[in-house]
Amino acid sequence: MFKKIKKSWNAFLERLTKENQEQYGSKRADCCDLNKSHKGDKK
Repeated sequence: MFKKIKKSWNAFLERLTKENQEQYGSKRADCCDLNKSHKGDKK
């Protein structure tokens, strides 16, 4: 039972990792870099 939960959890983390890499790239998340990408979006 725990192996199935662990397998599901690892699959979820892999999907999350893939989505984050597609959205933000593979470099380290830095607050300054993230703020620069949204700087022009202020209303």
